Formats: sequence, C-alpha cells, structure tokens
Amino acid sequence: MSDDNVSIYLDCDDDVVLFEKDTFKVSRLKELMIREVRKKFQMNIYDFENKCRGLFIPQFLKTITIGEENLNFDYIKFENTRDCQILQINNKGWHKGKLNIEICISPDNKLDKVNLEFFPEQPLKAESPLDDIREMIQAN
Repeated sequence: MSDDNVSIYLDCDDDVVLFEKDTFKVSRLKELMIREVRKKFQMNIYDFENKCRGLFIPQFLKTITIGEENLNFDYIKFENTRDCQILQINNKGWHKGKLNIEICISPDNKLDKVNLEFFPEQPLKAESPLDDIREMIQAN
C-alpha cells in the first residue's frame, strides 16, 4: 500500500469486489463475511461449552478478567488485507489494489459490521463535474 494513494471506503452496496476467482457486490460480501465468522464462532463456542460443562458463554465473550479488573468488550475484531480489483458505480473501469477487511463481531449481534478500505495501486483520478464542460471547450 502506497503512502501517496488515498484510500477509499467501500460504502456503496452496489460496488463490486473481484478477488482472484470470485466476484461480489459489497453488500453481499459484507453479509457473507459476518455469517461465516458467526458460524465459526458458534461451532467453537459449542465445543468450548461442552468441555466446560455449562460455563456462561455470553459473559465469557463480553468480559475478560485481568487480576481484579474486569474489561468489557463490545466486539471482537478480525483484520486481513487482500489483493483485489474494485468496480465502483461512480468510477470508470476496474481498479487494482489492496483491500483491507475489518470484521467486527459483537456478542449480542447488534454491533456486527464489516469495513472495507481499498488502497489503489495507482491514484484514482477524481472526476470533476466540470470535466464534461472542459472537454466540450477543448473540442471547439
């Protein structure tokens, strides 16, 4: 990721992300990520609960005790960076770069979220509303 490139948060649900072989709309990608992390958590929590014979799992996920201090957490965060291409509905063509994926899972499902931040290989040219006028002037 280059320091001179501006990152782009993929907030538009209709933008498209292309990994090596798979293509997803942003909305679907976020949905699948949360679902898959929750599925893995549920399996591990179930195994842990059986081994610990009834330990109160929701509290286990919300609080960690260090010495006499209780630390409360709203969510657990996972982060990964992948090579990809994006296609934004307000931009022209595909853009290569790196996608930073941040998945936040809350014990009570209320704060689940996915943040997608794209770092283009080459700076994206910002499109100005005046570009069309400039092109018409240059053509005449």
